[in-house]
Amino acid sequence: MAIKWDRIGQVAFDRHVEALLYRMYDGKAIAVNGRGGDQGIDVRVSTDAGLRIFQLKYHPDGFPGSYRGRRPAIKKSFLRAMQHDPLEWTLVVPCTLTGSERAFVDRLAVGRRVKVSVMDRPAIDDAFAVHSSLEATFTRDQAREAARDFGREQALLVDGDDLIERVRALGNRADNIDPDWIWDFQRRGDTVIQTLRAQHALDHEVSPVRLSLKTRPGAMDAGLTAAFTRSLGYGMAEEIELPPDTTVHGTGTTSADVTTFPGVSC
Repeated sequence: MAIKWDRIGQVAFDRHVEALLYRMYDGKAIAVNGRGGDQGIDVRVSTDAGLRIFQLKYHPDGFPGSYRGRRPAIKKSFLRAMQHDPLEWTLVVPCTLTGSERAFVDRLAVGRRVKVSVMDRPAIDDAFAVHSSLEATFTRDQAREAARDFGREQALLVDGDDLIERVRALGNRADNIDPDWIWDFQRRGDTVIQTLRAQHALDHEVSPVRLSLKTRPGAMDAGLTAAFTRSLGYGMAEEIELPPDTTVHGTGTTSADVTTFPGVSC
């Protein structure tokens, strides 16, 4: 869901762009608090090549010559920024520039060594598309309102507390998959780990876990073989990691068709 640039207002626009530039420049972008006078700098990025200054102007309807005051204000900000001798000066606006507006910005650099550029609405949208997780953070409320309109509030993940409740509810459903075993689960990065836990004392009799594992000849050394025997043969609580090149295939079954086992990471 795209950010509604023409509706968010100056304060939100500044916050969105500041966060975006911070992400784009790996934390090197510094927003300047203008309460004490920003000296022509809204956001500054210091690089090995030199200083880059970003000037943020919330003009969702542009800055045509007919709008008195906008172009003079932009030029004033530009001249103040030139006192810092930047390598590049960039005007950031939430609109698509007309030919006249772009020509006005280009003329600012005439007779100066500074590079002048524009980050307009298409460029901002493109940057947020690259950093989609940041865009999702800012559009969450907007998406929540849309979901509420369609009666689908539960389709959204709101915050950390909501995440906990969702996981707990999912766990309750997982508990009902099999009458003898419970599937505990956790996520580490892109890996989801499932662990079997007994629901009662006779689970191993009424629904035994069976494992069929075929290894490559010579791939498992003596230490790994001994650990594997201890874990599966004697039920020792020991985590075992089998390198990918040690196994040809492995399958496991219970009445719930379980394919992962406690104490063994494959």
